[in-house]
Order: sequence, then structure tokens, then C-alpha cells
Amino acid sequence: MPPSEPAGTLAPDPTGAPLTSTLPAPNPPASPWRRLMACIYEGVLLFGVVFFFGYAFSAVTRHQNQSAELRWAFQGWIFLVLAVYFVWFWTNGRRTLPMKTIGLRLLAPDGHALSRSRALVRYVAAWATAALPLWVAAQTSHTLSIPLAVALIAVAPLCVLIDRQRRAPWDFVAGTRMVWDASTPQ
Repeated sequence: MPPSEPAGTLAPDPTGAPLTSTLPAPNPPASPWRRLMACIYEGVLLFGVVFFFGYAFSAVTRHQNQSAELRWAFQGWIFLVLAVYFVWFWTNGRRTLPMKTIGLRLLAPDGHALSRSRALVRYVAAWATAALPLWVAAQTSHTLSIPLAVALIAVAPLCVLIDRQRRAPWDFVAGTRMVWDASTPQ
């Protein structure tokens, strides 16, 4: 009777062929170029989304930018519309059209699809990256405050050039990673 092998080891192949791992290779981080192209493409699509829902808000409320309250309501409405759009597409393995076209996938730290809460945290963190520097600049009266805010907003996405996993600040906050899906046809 042959000796039993320790638990967790693979039995040798009876044909004598070398053993190979059948585990799929992890997806590589998305390149900055792919992320930029997806961002530009997403901007083109979101123009239509924001135009449609902005027009709907304006038609329902007869908003013509005359009151500050309606202006804040309009901004909140667009924020919510975009939140629904992104949280819907980032959860349960779904992807936006630009993500599918360019071959990007958004993953949680464990390599699985994002939960709604993680997707919402990523969305809010991305907005905060742009909104906080602009808010601080609006609160100060220094002449360099606006150019400094714009510089901070421009630097945030450049973090993908420095980080080994190509993560942006909102990826750090949410614990997500944007990867290239090698199964997407080129």
C-alpha cells in the first residue's frame, strides 16, 4: 500500500506531465491611459444624463436660477442622480459602458464585486476630492486660492502614476481597485 500524501498536496499526474496551477492570474491594475480614456468617455455619456435630469428638474420646478434654495436643490438633485448612476453600475459586478468598452473592472479588496456601501463611499470620496478644495478656496479671499484648489484637484488623479496598484485617492478611501479585465476582447 503506497504511503498517503500529506493533506493539501497535489497527487502527481499519472502521465508524468508537470503540474500547473489552474487558478486564474489576478487582473493587473488599470493603466493610467485606460483610466483617462474611460473618464473622458464617461464624461461624454454623463453629459446626456445630466442634461436630461437637469431639464426634468427645471421643467417640474420652473427653476430659472432665481433663488438660492432652488439652486441648492438642483445641485443636490444632480448629486443624487449621479450617485444612483454610479452606485448602480459599480455594484454586483456591473460596469458602465465606458468600463465595458475599455475593459475595466472595479473590485473590492477581496477581489469581489463592490457592495452598495463601498460604491457609495467611493462616489462621495471622488466628489470630496473636487468639492473640498473648491469650498476652501471659496471661503478665503486670497488671489491664489482658486489656482491652488484647481492644482489640488488636478493632482488627485495623478496619484495613479505613483501608486503600485494604480489607485486614486477615492480608491484609497473606499478600498477599491480598478483593474484591467483581460477577458475583454481588444
